[in-house]
Amino acid sequence: MAYHFTNINMPADMNDQYIPEYRSYIMQNPEADYEVRSTVLDDSGEFAVSAVTFDKYEELIWVGNSGGHVTSYYGPQMRKYTAFQVHMTDEIRDIITLDLGLFILSKSQLRHQIRRGIPRHTHTSENMIDMQCIFQASQTKLLMGGHQDKLIDFDVSEMKESIIPIPEDGCAVLRSGGGYLVACGSANGTISLRDIRSPVKAEHTFKAHTACLSDLDVQGDLMITSGFAQAGNMAVAESYIKVWDVRHLKKSGSWNLPLASPPLLLHFLPSVSGRALAMASAGEVAMLNINNRSESDKQSVFQVDTQGSSCTVMDVSSSSQAFVFGDQGGHVYLFSSKHNNEPMFNNFSRETQFASPVRLPFAGFSESFKFSSMPLPPIATGNRWFHELPDEFFKKIHRKPKPIDPEILKTMKMKGPIGYAPNPGTSRRNEYPYIDDTMEDLNRPNTNEDPPVSVKPIPSEYQKMDLRFNKTEPNEVLERCNRTGLPGIEATVPNSYCNPMIQVLYNMPPLKSTLIAHTCAKEFCLTCELGFLFRMLDTSGGAPCQANNFLRAFRTVPEAAALGLILPDRGTDRKIDLVALIQSWNRFILHQIHYELLETRKKEKELAILAQNASTPKPRVKTHLKKQNGQIDDYAYTDLEFLSPLDSEHELRNGLDEKWKDTKVDEVTLLNAENHHNNIDKELSNSKHEREDSEISKLFAIARQQLNRCLKCNKEEERESVVLACALQYASNRDSERANSGFLELVRASLCARRSTPAWCERCAKFTPTMQRGRLVRLPPILAINCGGVSAEEKLFWAKGTTKETTEAVKRGGSAKPCRYGLHCARPGCRFKHPDRPTSSPQNNTKSETQDTSCVIPHQLNIRLQSDGDIAISDKRELSEKQDLSKHKKKSTSQSEAEYTLTAVILCIEDNPRNLVAYVRVADEDVHWYLYNDLSIVEVSEEELLFYGPFAYCNGPVEEDAKFMR
Repeated sequence: MAYHFTNINMPADMNDQYIPEYRSYIMQNPEADYEVRSTVLDDSGEFAVSAVTFDKYEELIWVGNSGGHVTSYYGPQMRKYTAFQVHMTDEIRDIITLDLGLFILSKSQLRHQIRRGIPRHTHTSENMIDMQCIFQASQTKLLMGGHQDKLIDFDVSEMKESIIPIPEDGCAVLRSGGGYLVACGSANGTISLRDIRSPVKAEHTFKAHTACLSDLDVQGDLMITSGFAQAGNMAVAESYIKVWDVRHLKKSGSWNLPLASPPLLLHFLPSVSGRALAMASAGEVAMLNINNRSESDKQSVFQVDTQGSSCTVMDVSSSSQAFVFGDQGGHVYLFSSKHNNEPMFNNFSRETQFASPVRLPFAGFSESFKFSSMPLPPIATGNRWFHELPDEFFKKIHRKPKPIDPEILKTMKMKGPIGYAPNPGTSRRNEYPYIDDTMEDLNRPNTNEDPPVSVKPIPSEYQKMDLRFNKTEPNEVLERCNRTGLPGIEATVPNSYCNPMIQVLYNMPPLKSTLIAHTCAKEFCLTCELGFLFRMLDTSGGAPCQANNFLRAFRTVPEAAALGLILPDRGTDRKIDLVALIQSWNRFILHQIHYELLETRKKEKELAILAQNASTPKPRVKTHLKKQNGQIDDYAYTDLEFLSPLDSEHELRNGLDEKWKDTKVDEVTLLNAENHHNNIDKELSNSKHEREDSEISKLFAIARQQLNRCLKCNKEEERESVVLACALQYASNRDSERANSGFLELVRASLCARRSTPAWCERCAKFTPTMQRGRLVRLPPILAINCGGVSAEEKLFWAKGTTKETTEAVKRGGSAKPCRYGLHCARPGCRFKHPDRPTSSPQNNTKSETQDTSCVIPHQLNIRLQSDGDIAISDKRELSEKQDLSKHKKKSTSQSEAEYTLTAVILCIEDNPRNLVAYVRVADEDVHWYLYNDLSIVEVSEEELLFYGPFAYCNGPVEEDAKFMR
């Protein structure tokens, strides 16, 4: 703790006659118990050392100087670890180390940095005027004091401060002995004891020294102080320390321990009871026994050779094996006992992170060595090494043919296509002349060469692997494929295609906790089986697991069989479309878990009612039942939209409309269809009031309103719909704006879909063109997106991106001609002019002809829900670069905003056989991306996720399912 005081803390009549200390040279005892181990000159040796402390968690020493610079040293040899600048002008007043980093206090700011030197947070406020000391009151609370009439209570978790007014003349020292009391020492000699739990009011306040306080320390119930006494108009340094018992401050007072020289800094030894260090400014250090007053003359004294500079700071390690001192000359001294050459700073220190060493290949003189095996350091972008040859020297070209002698051409006689000429004898047999190649010959394209192969080989991490885990024998191949310590899932049956999606659900903490906590009495409950599988993955310790119980229950669900999600045990000739299969499985499992949770909650309520009203008859509960294969199922899908790429439940009726629009129907058929639509509307209206939310719907549900408007009579109908997964709706080639848009515009158009389709109108009593528009009501915490990739156009969209072309209307020159149907036109992408549709100018269409759009999944999404139900979606990085965040705060409060981070991507690898893999984002202390391929798990980078994985290693459909999480 550094000794900080200014002239304003001394009496006005004593400034001119102040005697700072008494310097006397003491011969060092040759039998001293402690000696110097290391001495270093701190960075920028022109500045004095103003703060020094031992790290409580690692073998580090942190040193701050009066120039605002902080340096750390590792181990007893004091090897330099990190160095960084905290403030340009102010000195470092105090340093405190926590598990999450270190907090550095200067005169007017508090800096939070990690141990590698990266700053995390800088706190400044108008209440920080002349700060001096900092103290850790709890795991999340810090106390800061200075030459001001207030203490600052700082919350580490929220990075906020609160003010505690104090009547004393500032607080220069903050110390605690491990109890509930903290000692606040003022520069004028006043000490106040405050309760850490409520430090607003002081428990005890007394005058320890008449003139000034230099330092204090507390251990248990004992407190030691040193300072200056007032002698007339002068302040004289006291050559003793005062010992206080905080339990009997009023009765026994204090007693004195005399020293050979006036002490300036004090510090208790943490691991030894009743032992303390007292250091004078000239460098004399005495080891004191506080508990035994009779042994005051048997003090162990040793000298710190400061070369005439005054010692300013001191600290003791938590193990009490090492002491560190700093002086005004910028030197740092490490002391330890004579018999301990390798002192430990902490009894249980964790390992310190160091940079990976650069390991160069070794080659002996007798070995063959290639210079190309030596790695070269990186250079700036656009520059090249001087020894690199141009690209034209690496082209593969054929040898030039031997030129024909002109004499042969003169004497040649042609017989049909064959020419004959005598040998002129100008060259020997098999002699080939040297032909000099010029640069023009090298740059000339060769038509005989084969076209380069653009398809890169698929790495082994993405290919289908036939690996089995054996408990009795060593698994060397498996250990090479998975060195992350994360558990994999075996692929032993054909239905194991869902393993990547199971890993995605397992790495979602809210969903994982919900499934693990679920229990019910149903025999084949997928929620129970998934929760059991997740618990087994948690307790496996990194060993592979099997999903046989879950897959066995999955095969018994009739809805899964009806949807074609269950594959046969034996292979068939038909080619399985894994792209559509995994997306259907994603929608199915979310809906299945949703209804199983609701069914369990419903049964629990019934059992609770029966338990409370045991004497009353059982109330009749209205349920929706349906028959399948002659049996009654105990739950039905009525609330949520299930396995339909359409926008809402009302789209089911539109499917019937599409089926009947080109056929002739009689009045009976139309009447039956109308009754069918009315039944659907009644069921949806009932489900609107009876709808219940489960943990799944709270996480994944996208609530929106479907607005249908008849283009002939303008009748509007509004229905609510809820979906758990957003299916991307790709536009046809006729809709050039949608077809040539990127991923962000595609997601926006899919969440708030607009389209025109024939549908039944009750007012018109026939099928009429209907404009359908989706209005988003609520954004989910987890946004699940099924990216399609089934048709050839969708595959091309993901494999190569899209290129905007000139619209058909501009090519034909008919964009100005009005449509004959006007407002009643139901043709999507009509090339004629409509009154309610804006026409694109030829200039804009010509500009879009050269504009390219690559489809890349962004790492973060920013979605703003507007008051009219529409959304504005953008990449968060682009938003932070191009727009000012203050503009968004000034917008109307009717808009809500959500930020999503990409957490998982499912890929389909076009190989033989095809394979499904998953990219999963795991955030523990740091964020890491892992590639899950059944039992093979490898760590990948974000660049491979966003670029190399989807495009360089896969030929065809790639992003089949993407999940964004807030």
